[in-house]
Amino acid sequence: MVDELTIEGISWERVILSFVVRFPGAAPDSFYLTPNSRPYEVELPIRSESLGDGRFRLTINVTQFNRRAQVPNGTYYLIAQRGEDVYPASYPLERAEELGDASRAFVYNKNFSAYTVTFGVSDDEAAPYFLMRAYSFGRSGKKPSSVAARLKSKAKKKWKSTKRKALRSVFALSSFRRPSDGSNILFASEARPNMQGNLKAVHDRMLERGLDSDFNFGYSFRTGRTSSRQSAFALAWEMGKANTILIDDYFAILKDLGNRDEQKIIQLWHAGSGFKSVGYSRFGQYGSPNLRNAHRLYSYAICGSQHLRDVYSEAFGIEREAVIATGLPRIDGFLREGRAEEVLVDFEKQFPSAKGKRKILFAPTFRGRGSGDAHYDYEQIDFRELYNSCGAGTVILFRQHHFVPDPAPIPPEFADRLIDVASYPDTNDLMLISDVLITDYSSVIYEYALLERPMLFFAYDLDTYSATRGMHKDYREAAPGSIATTFDQLVELIRMPELSNEKTMEFVKENFDYVDTHNSDRVIDSLILSEPVGGYESADLEAEDRISERVGEEDPGAPGQEDQLNEPTDEYADSSDKNEVEDEENQWQTSQ
Repeated sequence: MVDELTIEGISWERVILSFVVRFPGAAPDSFYLTPNSRPYEVELPIRSESLGDGRFRLTINVTQFNRRAQVPNGTYYLIAQRGEDVYPASYPLERAEELGDASRAFVYNKNFSAYTVTFGVSDDEAAPYFLMRAYSFGRSGKKPSSVAARLKSKAKKKWKSTKRKALRSVFALSSFRRPSDGSNILFASEARPNMQGNLKAVHDRMLERGLDSDFNFGYSFRTGRTSSRQSAFALAWEMGKANTILIDDYFAILKDLGNRDEQKIIQLWHAGSGFKSVGYSRFGQYGSPNLRNAHRLYSYAICGSQHLRDVYSEAFGIEREAVIATGLPRIDGFLREGRAEEVLVDFEKQFPSAKGKRKILFAPTFRGRGSGDAHYDYEQIDFRELYNSCGAGTVILFRQHHFVPDPAPIPPEFADRLIDVASYPDTNDLMLISDVLITDYSSVIYEYALLERPMLFFAYDLDTYSATRGMHKDYREAAPGSIATTFDQLVELIRMPELSNEKTMEFVKENFDYVDTHNSDRVIDSLILSEPVGGYESADLEAEDRISERVGEEDPGAPGQEDQLNEPTDEYADSSDKNEVEDEENQWQTSQ
């Protein structure tokens, strides 16, 4: 039997492309893609796992294949190599019509750009090998209809370009004040007005350990409502002189400022492992990031468990080796012994009608694109029925997402059992004193799971939310608790005297390697005071460019090229509004 590489199946899971292949005889040494423009001169390795009996599964993350870039523009052969021999893959010719259905087009950048991955067969009748084609395309923006509009568009574009150059100049000037001993640390957020969550936990623990005597701390906390030209220049100055930059959310300014080769940029992700797809996990869907994105610029990101490293790697578009399972620092205070008792005393003083009663925390995420149109559909709730379902021994605490400005519309006559707690300062403290949590797609499940108490999921819009936002995993299987898709189902669950926490305990095992109060110390010791053992080394961007050049076709991942692809190419097209919308969509993607 002649050894040959045969593709048996092609499948997709979000941006993860999988091939199941058969290769008889001894296992190959490696699998790789090689461009048809320069076959075998360039070898782009593919991850593989043996399925037994001469079968293998090959996987490619098409958005994170060429280091921190997509598969470069080009047409490729799929190759197995064993010793000095190479074996191009073939696809069963009688099934060639299936290749069109397996192809994908990822539309992004507000429909101005697309990235396509298509499959076919070479036109060599003697050797009709399998081909994979990857290409990026862009289209122009609409030309303004009047002379005045064109002049306004040009002026706005010029002004924006001038501001960006000025910020870069401030950053460059400030970098001369960056100390060689690595002692400047910047704590920053573009989504919160003050220090919270993981940033605060790490900061406060460094103070407790007396590390403020070894480091100089800088701070920048802005939101879309509080940002200004002055604060932008102040941020650029602080970023320039920082050796280490600690952030906790999407940080759009990294696209213009920050130097991963000379600075350590650490993403202390504010959320845990939620349900919805974020970042590159939703590439091609509404709110998709561009191929060149601030997420790509992290030196490291943290997560709660080894299991989640692949999830975060895919979402941020960075290597698995750059995602470190330290645990989440904010959990340290959450699990501190005696904290729940302290909170309960304070809470019942502020809300005496809840004293001595079973407390159910209702904490859903928002609906809408971002802070500008955030809302929750309280018409789904019959407050009278909810009031009656509580009974005299239960209260329900309504906690809106911080994007939702309006209080829950609780009728005054029900306020003794249905209580709006938006004024209470900390959601984590509310979770500590609650006996049951009701939520939907929010990442609050992450901390609450550690309490091993029951959770209910009121997902009245599950199909719509899944279709428009995208889910990283099947909601019905992954939710660590009972799901109600109607209000009547929710009331039935609330009336149950006891609720199971079995799924909650399983969730903890999967998502937490550490259930302790040393998460901040692990971040400080492994990422700030040193480098991770066996950790990721910063990518050689020049080497990436050389790989792209050797592929022999235009590479949209090369520096500067993505800017072309992600802006309307018409000289009059105004991109500033579009970019502001993109930033808001990224905020929407990362703040739930």
